[in-house]
Amino acid sequence: MRYVLATTERVFRWYVFDPKTVSSTTYSLSEVLDLNIVPIAGDKATAKLWAQEMGLKTWRYVRL
Repeated sequence: MRYVLATTERVFRWYVFDPKTVSSTTYSLSEVLDLNIVPIAGDKATAKLWAQEMGLKTWRYVRL
């Protein structure tokens, strides 16, 4: 299974960032899930690490 990070709002927005340089200032949000720009984690642990490195307090895992 693979995972992407989304907001916890009723309408999801997707976190766009470079997994190699993820930080609290290097991400943006996308209104559409474009798998060409949204990083895909191989497991929840990796996705959680990314979220923590971005300084997110809440996020949603979406399984692909």
